[in-house]
Amino acid sequence: MVMDGRNTSLKKKEEALEKEQWTAAAWDMLYLVQCGINSIVPDPERIVEMNLEKVYARSKSQSLEVLTYMALESLMKSDPQIAIPDETQVLPRWRVAKNKAIAKNLMMDAAREQLFAFLEEQGIWHVALKGVVLCHLYPKYGMRQMADNDILFDLSFRQEVHDWFVEQGYDVKSFQKVYHDVYLKKPVYNFEMHTALFSESAQLPFEKYYLTINDKLLPVPGKPFEYCMTDEDFYLYVLAHEYKHYSGDGTGLRFLLDLYVYLRAKENLNWKYLHGELEKMGLVTFEKQMRELAETVFSPKWNAHTLAKREKILLKSLLFSRAYGARMDFWHEHARGQETGNKVPIEAKVRYLKDRLFLDSVHMEIWCQRYEPYFLRHRWLMPVAPVWRIGRRILEKGKDVKDEVDAVRKL
Repeated sequence: MVMDGRNTSLKKKEEALEKEQWTAAAWDMLYLVQCGINSIVPDPERIVEMNLEKVYARSKSQSLEVLTYMALESLMKSDPQIAIPDETQVLPRWRVAKNKAIAKNLMMDAAREQLFAFLEEQGIWHVALKGVVLCHLYPKYGMRQMADNDILFDLSFRQEVHDWFVEQGYDVKSFQKVYHDVYLKKPVYNFEMHTALFSESAQLPFEKYYLTINDKLLPVPGKPFEYCMTDEDFYLYVLAHEYKHYSGDGTGLRFLLDLYVYLRAKENLNWKYLHGELEKMGLVTFEKQMRELAETVFSPKWNAHTLAKREKILLKSLLFSRAYGARMDFWHEHARGQETGNKVPIEAKVRYLKDRLFLDSVHMEIWCQRYEPYFLRHRWLMPVAPVWRIGRRILEKGKDVKDEVDAVRKL
């Protein structure tokens, strides 16, 4: 019995240390991102203290391995005599991952040009979305990684576009099932062809707003059938798209970084227009919180101690998600440890379910803004909102709730 007690105590200490290391790795990743995006050479003394294996894993989960490696690379180039401790030999793998990601961007750009040539030839209007635009605003090419090419196009030519992709050797992953079709081809090609910007059944506060987005599109000079959004409307779309992720499975640090880069590149936005449109979309609070956090966190003079409690909660939710959300997937991976088959401690399961059931104040306000603005208009009722949310969730998505609880219980 004494031996069992000692083993249990030792295991708890090991688990606590592992959690502490993963937490430190997330903050170290943020430091490297801040250095990379501002062209600052990292402090070699701080790099020595990092668990680079875990920092790389964190960076990869957020699709930030190119940016973080570029920060480390700037240190190596600044002084060839500096030797970064690399006991696990992660730096060569990191460098390969960076080169592959940049190569993917190049190949995706070339494939998109090929598609756009076809769309122009056929007289099909089209618009480049999200990362296709954002990646060219970062300080260095490839710094902003791309998962896919997102394109909005004329719905009436859906079949013709489908046939072109098939002729080019793409596999059809999805067609006419939702508001976008998905085409894949090895080694890296991935297209999401949107017939609308958001699903009409998504129950988002700005759902109706985007039904008439075509009225706001502008022609791209020299391209008869290619269109774009104004700088202001593109900013609104990026916010709306990430709000969809954030209010669902969550979103990662890269979204905050995209905001910072975009606002730095577009210094003369019409804020009077933006404030009016944000009111219509119901995103005033979300935009303000995210913009202020982005400008604070990625400022070269940022200090973590200057963050308010609300901002710390918001930043942590972004730091500990993946690039596209999936908080639970990331929690699965690291709560059970690095060896497959390890059981997740009951304390971790309870903690996870408690966090899912009872949102922090920041997330609760965002939920109320989306579903029950009545609570925000009558703030004295806010203590009731968490219970109301749980009841509504069970009534509307009882099976989803049960499935998630069962999944956690079986880990």
